[in-house]
Amino acid sequence: MDLRSLFETHYASIWRLLRRLGVLPAQLDDAAQEVFWVAARRLRDIEPGREHSFLYGVALRVAANEVRRQKAAMRVVDLEQVPALPDQRLSPEEHLVEQQARALLDDVLNRMPIDLRTVFVLFEIEGLEVRQIAEIEEIPVGTASSRLRRAREEFSAIAKRVRANLVARGGHR
Repeated sequence: MDLRSLFETHYASIWRLLRRLGVLPAQLDDAAQEVFWVAARRLRDIEPGREHSFLYGVALRVAANEVRRQKAAMRVVDLEQVPALPDQRLSPEEHLVEQQARALLDDVLNRMPIDLRTVFVLFEIEGLEVRQIAEIEEIPVGTASSRLRRAREEFSAIAKRVRANLVARGGHR
């Protein structure tokens, strides 16, 4: 597969994965570009049929580096001051609900340990199989399964705390 085909086929899923792994919106395009820059340099090393796994592995490392950089340069920003891009397909009310749901999901994911968050995102959001996750993470399948189980428990516990906090503040659900 040539680089253009690789990019056109996988860019959206790599961008989405980077976002779910905690890369800030302002850095997403650069992080995705870095993934494909690595792929361009190692194009001959990518086995046919394993392009997706290769790119996900690179994206995991790029995201981990980016999150470390972000934490080192952490700035506090009021999310209400960040302008939201309007979604032309949704009404303002639908957009608000979707935006709030994404923010809640991101909040819950950001509270999870990175090893659990990675497995959770790859399985639950990206739809990869446990076997593929184990391969990408370079861990035994049993370890990936165990992490997924713990990640689901952690996600549920954090989501319950976030939900309780919302109810206590007068929010919904």
